[in-house]
Amino acid sequence: MIQKILEILHECCVDVYSICETGRETAELFFIKKNLDMRRKTKTDDIVVTVYRDFVINGENYRGNASFNVSPSTSDKELKAKCKKAYMAAKFVPNKFYDLAPAKKAECFEVESGLNGIGIEQAASKFVNAVYKEDTDENAFINSAEFFAVRDKVRIVNSNGVDVSYIKNNVNGEFVVQCKNPQDVETHQSFSYDDLNTKEISELVRNTLKLTKDRAKAVEAPKAGKYDIVLSGKYVDTVLGYYKDRANGAYVYQQYSDYETGKEIGADINVEYVPTVPYSSEGVGMKNLVCIEDGKLKNMHANCRYAYYLGMKPTGVYSKISVQPGDMSFDDMKAHKGLYVVNFSDFQMDSLSGFFGGEIRLAYYNDGEKIVPVTGGSVNGTIIDAQKDFEFSKETQETSTFAGPKAILLKDISVAGK
Repeated sequence: MIQKILEILHECCVDVYSICETGRETAELFFIKKNLDMRRKTKTDDIVVTVYRDFVINGENYRGNASFNVSPSTSDKELKAKCKKAYMAAKFVPNKFYDLAPAKKAECFEVESGLNGIGIEQAASKFVNAVYKEDTDENAFINSAEFFAVRDKVRIVNSNGVDVSYIKNNVNGEFVVQCKNPQDVETHQSFSYDDLNTKEISELVRNTLKLTKDRAKAVEAPKAGKYDIVLSGKYVDTVLGYYKDRANGAYVYQQYSDYETGKEIGADINVEYVPTVPYSSEGVGMKNLVCIEDGKLKNMHANCRYAYYLGMKPTGVYSKISVQPGDMSFDDMKAHKGLYVVNFSDFQMDSLSGFFGGEIRLAYYNDGEKIVPVTGGSVNGTIIDAQKDFEFSKETQETSTFAGPKAILLKDISVAGK
């Protein structure tokens, strides 16, 4: 199919282009309680073609672009019409000139993972077993679950001479835990792993069963005031993702971020960019790269366009970071006087302002003598203040987007409550 696209691009006089083809196979399992309700396998092929058009305005060079999707069923006539339409549209996108990824050719290979070689159906089954072996509680249970084992074969081609490809495996999905007494409550959890992380998913299920039972018992909201807050799991990823976003070349160039190489960012933290794929969608080779070292920004990350504008080598845009853990044990954090928030209705980090917050679905309030479950109220803080003395657990976690401390202690955070 790519060869046909190249021929039609040539016919349409398109000299600058980028093509990303993703062939995807999935094994999908849908459960109601412990019963398999539906099994499905899919096989799709999706191609995104981006055409570029160079032009001059008032003596300055510009490069516009437009993209379109192609499927195996797209006819030559349809393909040619899409190509012409996109090339026309690119004329109305006056981006300053930039170059595409430089020439690189490489053989296809499989990204290293414990999921390799076992097949997508068996990979899905292993995660199903890891989830349901924990579903033994008398008072809380999994009422539904979905599992998606995915195998992607990706090929990237561009007009500069890039022609690279790779294969990647992933298992993702979600499950809902329900507890009916003393209140009928549910807890939703999603997951995504690029490796055979069956121990991690089992731990997530155990924790979710426990917190759902405790949520059913919680009726009181915490009192309004300032608290030391402990966050764990996916919320650590959300908070610390701030640094990845602020170091993105697109943020920096558009002045959403004041980060620059060598800047002291105001936190004693070490962060590394971790590639989840060997090449970006533009064909840029991706590797482990230091982001922040001892609180100082060492490298930004950027796609071809913004890297060109900033005068840096394109790195691709990273979706995963690794953060160096701390010295404090998770148990000591939970024993710390304050609030350990284990579940929010919706927790968000605004990387533009640094503000974070969310409505509390379940937290444990430790007054120094006893620990009680609470619900309601909300957490509101800013990482600009919190980063001055936050602490990380020595225990770690890893998902498809984060590797680092399992928990974080944020001090003197505002809580709205009763």
